[in-house]
Amino acid sequence: MRGLPIGVISGGLAGLAVAAVLLGAGFGLSWGVALAQHVHSHTHAQAAAPAWLMALKPEARMPAIQRQLRGFETTMAEVAYRYGELYFGATGGNWDYAAHMAMTLEQALRLGLEREPARRANGESLFLKTAWPPLLDAIGKKDPALFKERFETLRAACTSCHAAEQHAFIRIGLPTVKRNPVE
Repeated sequence: MRGLPIGVISGGLAGLAVAAVLLGAGFGLSWGVALAQHVHSHTHAQAAAPAWLMALKPEARMPAIQRQLRGFETTMAEVAYRYGELYFGATGGNWDYAAHMAMTLEQALRLGLEREPARRANGESLFLKTAWPPLLDAIGKKDPALFKERFETLRAACTSCHAAEQHAFIRIGLPTVKRNPVE
């Protein structure tokens, strides 16, 4: 640093300090924006339509969305997951988790029936209006024996509904694998 005036050195250090503060502020701002986007992504706000969808002609968009949802199979995949979690929540004594899984299972099924109205009659008569309310009652009562009895009824109702929908080869058993680490 020989030959540089002291003002240049201290000015350079001050400039470096300012740069460090600005860099830190920029990082903090970026982190805040990223966090806000993450939190925002978990809200139910209206999202902009994806570019792939908007690139299609308007009359091609609904069939494209239906292909992406793949009929009723995605509904059944979600229902199967929540069925298992509901079972393990209740049998493990986590009744609030079981109630949450019951609520989200029902929502998934109702949305699926909305997309596939031809399945509504069997879904409602064999499941939602018969075996489902007594199971919800058992969860509300937090009664393990009653839950197991009514879960068996629900399980049979699932298999009956599958048979009525020409899928008799899908026979529902008791869950054997817990897929979520919730206790």
